[in-house]
Amino acid sequence: MSPAPAPPGPVRHLDADIANRISAAKLWLVSTESPTTCGDMPYLASALYALVPVATERVTAMTIDEHWRLYVNPTWAETTDISAIAARLAHLVWHLLAEHADRARDLDVGTDTAPAWQRASDATVAETIETTAVQTGLIKPGGYGWDRGKSAEEYFALASGLPARLLTPRDGTDPGRGGDGEEPDPGCGSGCDGLIRSYDLPPGDPAGGVDSHDADAIRRRVAIEFQQHVGPAGTMPGEWARWVGQILEPIVPWQQVLAAAVRRGLGWTHGHTDYTYTKISRRQAGAGRIVLPALRRPVPEVAIVVDTSGSVDDGLLAQALGEVDGILTSSAVPQGSVTVLAVDAAVQAVTQVRSARDVAIGGGGGTDMGVGIEAAMALKPRPDVVIVLTDGYTPWPSIQPRAAVIAVLIGRVRGQLPPTPAWAHRVECAPA
Repeated sequence: MSPAPAPPGPVRHLDADIANRISAAKLWLVSTESPTTCGDMPYLASALYALVPVATERVTAMTIDEHWRLYVNPTWAETTDISAIAARLAHLVWHLLAEHADRARDLDVGTDTAPAWQRASDATVAETIETTAVQTGLIKPGGYGWDRGKSAEEYFALASGLPARLLTPRDGTDPGRGGDGEEPDPGCGSGCDGLIRSYDLPPGDPAGGVDSHDADAIRRRVAIEFQQHVGPAGTMPGEWARWVGQILEPIVPWQQVLAAAVRRGLGWTHGHTDYTYTKISRRQAGAGRIVLPALRRPVPEVAIVVDTSGSVDDGLLAQALGEVDGILTSSAVPQGSVTVLAVDAAVQAVTQVRSARDVAIGGGGGTDMGVGIEAAMALKPRPDVVIVLTDGYTPWPSIQPRAAVIAVLIGRVRGQLPPTPAWAHRVECAPA
């Protein structure tokens, strides 16, 4: 068992000897000369060298905060092997890369549940590091009887049922099960669970730190290098394959994409102008007896083609309709200029509506959105924007319609939705 932390002491810069040991540990971690005797984690270099070391006797070993400050107990660093310091560094930096503090706040982690969160997030780190020579001493998911490849959030749900002895930190310190306001166990620090410790420096402290913008840039660089070093996603632990995907291919909520697409289509229409003699031109006063036409900006006509075939998820369809309704309302599309066509293999109903609540849904048979789009283009007046809500398993017109077409694909699994024509603006309405 490691000794308990010394009484609170001053926070100060590392002396040269301790700083050199920390630097040696970083170098050991990123070295690739012999994967069995060094860290073989070159992808962590930009993250490791961004850490701001701070000496304090108020931690047992090392912890981190969300500003990438590394709190180091000088006595511990002086008496600990370089490989063990390296293991602690790798462990802590993965908490920062995975944004475990932000995710803990999303789960309302407090001092009473922080030990469970630490064990859950540590399990994902252990799974990432297990193929290297780094010996962190962390318990892997299987050590708790958990399935591999889960997220920290999933493990956290399971950790609530663990016995207290497994939630006690391995250094033997009190896990901090007190109520709100109590000092949390130092554990991995606020960079793991988001709970500020009394020794944490304030955000603007002269010691420095990493802001959120720079932290995101570091995560992206590490994700790229991690992917290149580890290989295809199928060879990564599940949590970290998801992490790489979220960093390099972030999923924007479909509601935002849909809103942008609809507003872009409406904006294209609003940009059109034409001449009219039903209004007096602003320049008429200087034209004498010659009557000048005024410019008129047409009101956009919108048609919504709704796939009512039996394969469409009714819940997602209702959600998508509600989103379209809200977008059109906020975009000041006049009442009565929106026509909804309920279509399966044929057009079942055509309704001019004021809101999505007024939509008449019919059908339930096969699927042919091409028929629906053709029917929409035959409306008088012809629509400027056609929004198609469908699961995508449908024929499409072979010729591009003379309107902006937004294909909103409704499905339960993102990435498994069928293709759409190049001339349609595609929006995937699916859970993240």
